[in-house]
Amino acid sequence: MVTRSGDNPGYLSLVLHAHLPFVHNREPYVSLEEKWLFEALTESYLPLILSWEELAGEGLDFHLTLSLSPPLISMLMEPALGERYGRYLDNLRELAGREIERTRGDPTFAPLAEFYHRRLTLVDRAFKETYRGNLLAPIKRLREQGRLELITTAATHGYLPLMLTDEARRAQVRAALDLFGMTMGFVPDGLWLPECGYTPGIEKILRSEGIKYFIVASHGMLNATPVVKSAVYAPVRVGGVAVFGRDWETSHQVWSRTEGYPGDPVYREFYRDIGYDLDFNYLAPYLVGGIRGDTGFKYYRITGKTGVKEPYDYRAARERAREHAQDFIANREKQLAYWAGRTQDKPVVVAPYDAELFGHWWFEGPDWLADVLRLAGESRVSLTSLSAYLEQYPPRQEVTMGPSSWGEGGYNRVWLNQANDWLYLHLHRAERAMIKLAAANPRPGSLRERALNQAARELLLAQSSDWSFILTTGTTVDYARRRLREHLGAFFKLCQDYERDRLDEDFLARLEAADNIFPGLDFRLYRPAGRGVAGRPEVHNKTRPGILMLSWEFPPRHVGGLGIHVRDLGQALARQGVDVHVLTRAPGDRRVSTVQEGVYLHYVPTYQQPDKEINFLSWVLQFNLALADAGQEVLAAYPGRNWILHAHDWLVAYGARELQESARVPLVATIHATEAGRNHGLHNRIQQAIHHIESGLVNGADRLICCSRYMEEEIRRLFQPRSEITVIPNGVRPIPPVPPCRDSQTILFVGRLVVEKGVQVLLAALARLKRLYPGARLIVAGAGPYAGELQTMANNLGLTDRVEFTGFVSEEVRNRLLARSRVAVFPSLYEPFGIVALEAMAAGIPVIVSRTGGLAEVVEDNRTGLTFNPGDVADLERRLVTIFQNPDLAAELGRSGQARVYRDYTWEAVARQTLALYRGVLRENSLIAS
Repeated sequence: MVTRSGDNPGYLSLVLHAHLPFVHNREPYVSLEEKWLFEALTESYLPLILSWEELAGEGLDFHLTLSLSPPLISMLMEPALGERYGRYLDNLRELAGREIERTRGDPTFAPLAEFYHRRLTLVDRAFKETYRGNLLAPIKRLREQGRLELITTAATHGYLPLMLTDEARRAQVRAALDLFGMTMGFVPDGLWLPECGYTPGIEKILRSEGIKYFIVASHGMLNATPVVKSAVYAPVRVGGVAVFGRDWETSHQVWSRTEGYPGDPVYREFYRDIGYDLDFNYLAPYLVGGIRGDTGFKYYRITGKTGVKEPYDYRAARERAREHAQDFIANREKQLAYWAGRTQDKPVVVAPYDAELFGHWWFEGPDWLADVLRLAGESRVSLTSLSAYLEQYPPRQEVTMGPSSWGEGGYNRVWLNQANDWLYLHLHRAERAMIKLAAANPRPGSLRERALNQAARELLLAQSSDWSFILTTGTTVDYARRRLREHLGAFFKLCQDYERDRLDEDFLARLEAADNIFPGLDFRLYRPAGRGVAGRPEVHNKTRPGILMLSWEFPPRHVGGLGIHVRDLGQALARQGVDVHVLTRAPGDRRVSTVQEGVYLHYVPTYQQPDKEINFLSWVLQFNLALADAGQEVLAAYPGRNWILHAHDWLVAYGARELQESARVPLVATIHATEAGRNHGLHNRIQQAIHHIESGLVNGADRLICCSRYMEEEIRRLFQPRSEITVIPNGVRPIPPVPPCRDSQTILFVGRLVVEKGVQVLLAALARLKRLYPGARLIVAGAGPYAGELQTMANNLGLTDRVEFTGFVSEEVRNRLLARSRVAVFPSLYEPFGIVALEAMAAGIPVIVSRTGGLAEVVEDNRTGLTFNPGDVADLERRLVTIFQNPDLAAELGRSGQARVYRDYTWEAVARQTLALYRGVLRENSLIAS
């Protein structure tokens, strides 16, 4: 959420990007390359986390965005690496002790030696005792507190603009999101483009993966077409994805070598270290690899442009950091005040930095950042995360952009020049080879699949932007060349051995042990369009996990939104390469199996059809017996596969539990609604029996899904479940946009006709509205047991000629009705989510909804629609009058609602969150089994 302070002129969004190249050292000693990570942990990551936790302990409500790269996440999760880092810290603390002895009695350097000893002791205690080697735990905790927004970047930080194919770019994005989802348990809203490198077309990939925003260099946005009206101080939309521009002024103040804060003479000098100054024999036991290098003990300040350096005074540097923080916030106030009158929405200053700048390169950086966060809370500047800003201020302008990056020169020069141009011939050749192998081999055997998966890992690792950057800067050139030779050499050997059918299993096993990033990687990511050959649905791969969904309804035979949810979720998962089977009710007495949009559908007939001699609950039992038998057949058809059952609501609970127990398969249950919620209590034996079945499903499932926080609270209150509940919203399919019907006085309701949908409230409001708007009409689209009573009520209110009851309508007819309507109204008394409201919003129609359940979470009053008190006829009438009297407001609500839907409620995003949950369940299940 955004931090508000009085009459704030706008917002500041600080973004830290944390990334280091993947290093997997299997030796017991610390390698030189591993030292990059250990230095970052000691000087940047741990000091930053400790300062943020301290601020949180003070009760400070700060907000910033942290990007964590998949290689960094992978290394932080490696237990052996944590053990080696512990020994690295022990070594440094021993050196700190010796430095105290060496400098004893020296009034200048003894206090510095003691300062470093105290600092290392604090870092050592935090890593080993407070966090127990798990730095992701405090990061997740800060996110749960609402202080950190977490996002990620491409899989190995590959520079996307210089890749040859969309398949390679998509694989970098998808592999990253898969690993992030498995680790963090959710899908990030944003993705950091490596090196801020953008080229047209990337936005299409990001949108298809459910990403809502990314950041570009300032000139990338300023050179957009048409001209961006708000410069970089408000997001724009590119291909349906929000884009933020990096602010040049904040970048200059912090990054500039000559004028930025880190260059102040009082600050610590980075390039003067005892690792180069003191006697080698004294240092030898503490030098990684036995060669001179930085130890972190730096006793001098920058001083100036001179080789003669003055001793470092950390107290003076700390005070200077505070002064620079004050200057930074004061400049943001002026900057935002200037732009506040020049943008339609409150401006936002986006200030992204490499996380390693703070502490490693700029030693005082963590203190400066902590002061900025404190001072912002006392100023007119409000801190925000990027997703929170988007929630409040969706992009107003659609633009196209050309290539850009934040590297020197602003384009591709750092990553493509005479020092590194040779490597792209090999990388592009590898891309083509990987795509060709993925397309031609949908069903390899076990060993061959391992080889293709490892080839994909080697390609991803070779694509890291770190190697081309190192070649350009000339720092550790030999190491970069070696890593490129190793990964590309391994890739081409695997491909050659694969095509010759001469795979060396020992060689493959060594690679799998050495380059073990992305454990769940599937080479099929490289297939054209992400799946299938030339767009055809992929034939089942029996070695991949499968999802078996159970649903009592499925289009075209469906009563409410549950069947549509199952259809659209299943198809979105299939588009992401997941094998999905759906068991559902057959329309007759024949069992039929078919494939629809990549989803395997099995229509199951009930053993006994419902009639006068069999009550509803008995019929449900018969249906579940048939489901369990059919499910056993599907599971048996794919021996050795890891399956997950996914049950949708109580009508399939018996069958799901039977399959869970008999096949020993983990069960995920989505609770779309509850019997007690629908009926505002349990009033008869049937309702009590249904509640009992729901309780069995909820408490038997390994993981629960619901669509809103409202439903999560209801489930906890009613059932006290033992399993974790994950809130994953419903999604909507794209709906053709509808131009606002300014002259129409037609009100539309779409939904099932039951008491809890509140149509009776809408009829009463229409009866009052007709005095002001005699031409107002209502279309009630839907069927249900309450239809007769609603028609009688319309007659009694004198609305016979003003209300049209259409009965059940198809999606095509619904879209035509939306096009005729001025406003869509959803007056529910109970509503777990409200997908029909999202569908109207997706079409650009303004909506009025009751302030209940999931509807209150979907629609923000006076921004993405209007809300009213549930059951309050007069309040609903006032909201209808507002729409009829203010066509410009109605049109703006329609536009804002549509933007919200396509930002937050795409099925691609829903499927990715669901897939992350599935993988977490499988991981937990394998740990239990072992």
